[in-house]
Amino acid sequence: MNRYITRGIDNNLPIILQQQLWKLVAQREHEQFDDNESLDYFHIFQFNMHNDQLCIKHKQERPTYVKTHKTNVKQSININKVYIIREDDVDLSYYVMLLPDEY
Repeated sequence: MNRYITRGIDNNLPIILQQQLWKLVAQREHEQFDDNESLDYFHIFQFNMHNDQLCIKHKQERPTYVKTHKTNVKQSININKVYIIREDDVDLSYYVMLLPDEY
């Protein structure tokens, strides 16, 4: 499936974190598929520093899901939250990674 990023993501989120978020989405959707759960199209990622390490909290509403992941990043970033939305059109499905103010 195609993946797109907005200008805000391109300018503000390091590529290593972009790649990690794409992996987390793929893992979560694989888990949901294996468990025969309905797939939530909306992924929310929040960033927090904990013990000098950047952590990512991955959340979804339906079904309720919250999991925190550690990163290899030791520096804080100027972004608090990122969305990844799956768009399912009749002929095409794709993902978009964006900042909340770009929604």
